[in-house]
Amino acid sequence: MKKFIIYLLAVVMIASLAVACAKTPSGEPADKTPEEAAATDVPATEVPATEVPATPEPPTEAPTEAPTEEPAPEFTIPYVTDGLVALFEGNYNTLRGQKLDTEVWEDLSGNKNDIDFTLDDTAEWNEKGLAISAAKIEFPIELFDLINSEEFTVEYSLDDLVVTGADFATLLNVLPNDQFALFIRNSNGAIEFKTSPSNSRPQKPGAGIDSVNNKTIAVTFKLGDKICLYSNGELLSEVDAKATLSATSTFFFGHNDPKKSYDGTVRSIRFYDRALSAEELAANAAAVGTIGAATSK
Repeated sequence: MKKFIIYLLAVVMIASLAVACAKTPSGEPADKTPEEAAATDVPATEVPATEVPATPEPPTEAPTEAPTEEPAPEFTIPYVTDGLVALFEGNYNTLRGQKLDTEVWEDLSGNKNDIDFTLDDTAEWNEKGLAISAAKIEFPIELFDLINSEEFTVEYSLDDLVVTGADFATLLNVLPNDQFALFIRNSNGAIEFKTSPSNSRPQKPGAGIDSVNNKTIAVTFKLGDKICLYSNGELLSEVDAKATLSATSTFFFGHNDPKKSYDGTVRSIRFYDRALSAEELAANAAAVGTIGAATSK
């Protein structure tokens, strides 16, 4: 009996060892029937992929077209146009006519040498032009190349002139050192033009206010020939043009210095790259204010 029990224990131990050897390293039986696999395998939980919502496309709109700017009206320049570099007209101060609120005096020559300034109690538009009172208004720097060249003409039309300066009424000026200075001298009533460095000065004593008020005063310069001073095409004075100007810094019309100031209405300013003749200057003086202008506020 004792031997039988020992034998039975041995059989049980051998059977247990055989079952253990038949399992996989993970402890599961190596060979499973399909039914066993179905019963014991836990299916993987499938997590649905999270879909990123598509970014909605902006609504399709027809592109906004830039506003169509009304073309500038055509106008005829009544002045000599040969050699014209800049033209500022008081009663037609923009390419679309006169605007009483503009702070840009547009160059009608097409060369875009516009004048920027500030409207205030020293400078405001009227139906004839720019009324200035002890004002200093700068020209664009591009005009320095012209007045420093070997030949040019500058015309300045002024109405309602009142001299307020203690010593001068300086119409056109370059600072520093007055390289280009067109002025009335109060002490002798002269109209005078000063250049630098040559200091050549055509002048006409006693003709100052009468040669400027409600007229066109003009300077023509031609190196190796003459510097001439005209009023409405009438020659007032001339001197030899010995050297070109050396103008730098600031070129302007009007003056805010109490010794050099004046009031008046600027009707027209014109620049040419050649010396105009007396006949051309007279024709230009007669044409001031003849461009038709629609005034707008």
